[in-house]
Amino acid sequence: MFAIDTGAVTRRIAAACAEQYTYRPRWPVAIAGVAMTLAIPAMAQQSRMVASPTSAKPVLHVDGAPYLLLGMQLNNSSGFPAEFRRLGPAIARSHANTVMAPIGWETVEPEEGRFDWAVVDGLIAEARVQNVRLVLLWFGTWKNGNMSYVPAWVKRDVQRFPRVMTAEGKPIEVLSPIAAASRDADARAFAALMAHLKAVDAARGTVIMVQVQNEAGTLGVDRDHSPAAEALFRAKVPADMIGAKPGDWTANYAERAPEAFMAYHTARYVGAVAAAGKAAYGLPLYVNVWPREQPGLLRPGDSSPSGGAVSWLLPQWRALARAIDVVGVDNYDTNVAPYTEIARAYDVLGNPLFVPETGGSMAHARHAFWTVAQPHAIGIGKFGIGPDFGMKDGKDVEEPIALDYRLLRDVAPILLPIRDAGRARVAIEQDGMANVPMGFSGMDLVARFGAVRDGYGGPRGQGNADLSGRVIAAQVAADRYLLTGAAANLKFALPLGQDGSVQLVRVEEGHVEAGRFVRDRLLNGDETAFGLILPPTGRTLMVTVQVNK
Repeated sequence: MFAIDTGAVTRRIAAACAEQYTYRPRWPVAIAGVAMTLAIPAMAQQSRMVASPTSAKPVLHVDGAPYLLLGMQLNNSSGFPAEFRRLGPAIARSHANTVMAPIGWETVEPEEGRFDWAVVDGLIAEARVQNVRLVLLWFGTWKNGNMSYVPAWVKRDVQRFPRVMTAEGKPIEVLSPIAAASRDADARAFAALMAHLKAVDAARGTVIMVQVQNEAGTLGVDRDHSPAAEALFRAKVPADMIGAKPGDWTANYAERAPEAFMAYHTARYVGAVAAAGKAAYGLPLYVNVWPREQPGLLRPGDSSPSGGAVSWLLPQWRALARAIDVVGVDNYDTNVAPYTEIARAYDVLGNPLFVPETGGSMAHARHAFWTVAQPHAIGIGKFGIGPDFGMKDGKDVEEPIALDYRLLRDVAPILLPIRDAGRARVAIEQDGMANVPMGFSGMDLVARFGAVRDGYGGPRGQGNADLSGRVIAAQVAADRYLLTGAAANLKFALPLGQDGSVQLVRVEEGHVEAGRFVRDRLLNGDETAFGLILPPTGRTLMVTVQVNK
């Protein structure tokens, strides 16, 4: 493995990060009638993927406990300390617990073999000041199926670092995934980055994950048509391409052969880069995918990068890039059916659901609630943030995704173990679907969105004009339910055929501190007589029920 001298860089970051790393909760805690801010003593911070005792999907642990990643991804050219600092107020308004910041290969290795860690060090220091965790996004060989973030010395040397070629013999701006020199150069740089992170951050754990490349694959052509690639394409499919039979790529995959060929070489390339990095520092690593599912536009190299970890090639990618812990899918769809279809394709044995990139509309906020409610889901990240995020006419206005993050960040310590045990349900509003069931064993629960009016079939929600309803319900105990969400009216009832009625014993509005629900007030009378109301501004309830026979 590559030998990295980290002594000098360790000394450089020492001054910037010498302050004691403590968590500063955003809410006051009352003790003996006096409001005060808790200062939790510094401790060694750790991040790792942990095997689940109840599932084949690993769980992201940070500080020894399951972690729900609620991310805000900086824009592509915003991965610099000064910009991170300028965006601080907007990030605070987002309620994100994690900032996802790009690191370009060209930034850290401007000259071959000479590494400059000033930007990395500054991002770590700024994350500590803003009291958020950090995910670094390695923009190395690939960014959106392109090579734009490789150093100038790589771009200029077309012989040593060959490009993908078209069928007409023309190079495009993508490094060939079959080129060992490109792979090894990227791997050396990534290993140097990971070694540096270990030297300056292992004891603090500000950085909790690293993304290896960005939407790897080739845009502009279906496969590499260079003479070297042509020879490989016409040869037998290698034995480590799982599912392949004797014969060449066309014999195995027909019209899908170009994409399968590129996936094999891209996955091996990314796997080698990831393995070099993990050998230097064992942080969780993931790749993000530009999904292929676009009905009527299935054109690898055009509708999506050819060779990426698209769903039909996900098993092969995971087998060929074993140092990658999670394959996450970037999911911007605003319609619930395609969104959930894409997400479920990546929510498979050994690979927990993770959506590293999504949008910020109300539809995306609804889908974020659905995403984090899936058992063992790692979390979600909203792409892009500007200084005016959460502002309108000079005043703070809570964005839909920020409302999600505020609620979910609060309840995560209680929600996650219940969710992973299969005792959580989610309901999101859709156009034409304003009454959504969330049944539990022995108990029905319905989310009604919009004004509830009596009519044929009983009281029903009429829908919100902005389709803003979203709810997660978690069964904390046989008779207790944690409810969190917005723009909804909830009602408990017994399943059909079960005698009796459901009585509300106690309805508590509150929040979570140190992993425990803390009541802010009791609700009763008008506040509960017409359903359990989660207003558009959001609310968390702990509801105790009783079945009367």
